[in-house]
Amino acid sequence: MIRVPIKNKKDWCIAFLILFVIIYYLSLHYDYRIEEFMIRFSPDKMNMMNYPGGWGNFMFVGFSMTILVIIILIITKTSSKWMIITAIIGIAFTGIMFLGFIIHTNLIVDTSKSMKATSVWISGYEDNINIHCSIGEKITDELIASVVALEAKPNSERNKPQSTTDTSADVVYHIWISYPEKYGQSYDLIMYADGYNIYSYHGGGTPDTRVYYEDNGFLQNLQDIIDTKLIN
Repeated sequence: MIRVPIKNKKDWCIAFLILFVIIYYLSLHYDYRIEEFMIRFSPDKMNMMNYPGGWGNFMFVGFSMTILVIIILIITKTSSKWMIITAIIGIAFTGIMFLGFIIHTNLIVDTSKSMKATSVWISGYEDNINIHCSIGEKITDELIASVVALEAKPNSERNKPQSTTDTSADVVYHIWISYPEKYGQSYDLIMYADGYNIYSYHGGGTPDTRVYYEDNGFLQNLQDIIDTKLIN
């Protein structure tokens, strides 16, 4: 067995620094899983493309370091006072990171309400439709306003499509609205529509991460702009 002698405070500091680096490396290795967990606590219009990295990693490191330090304190039979202090610091740090993530993601999503979009694209891959909408046109502004105002369906229905049997809508339209960088992160409001369903991906892009929205006139605005652009 290899023993690492820890004789003084300097040795402990070095040991904890090495431990921190190892745990942080592990957090990067499992970064995608951490993101999938964290995004559940963000607004429904936040997507993985705009996920602000770092918060989940530091939560993981803070929580893991707290557990390991407490274990070390137990093994070394250190006063319970220091275990309590360690637990309080660890919980506080993790809580601050979690709160910071919630605030940051809400601020990022809210840029769609406080800032002007820089570009709007509509794609319909099945129909080979690829439309670049002109910012400032009334029809484009109405589309943007309806997308921003979309409200998710109630919790019991937000992950269920309106229809699973109607196959009349063969084209799924992809609406991509981009905003300039703010709060250290650019934002892309991405929505999908097929004729009776409006949804976004609140996670990894699989059907179980879809969030469905109530139509507020968005589908008609979308059809109007598609008809107008295709005719022109």
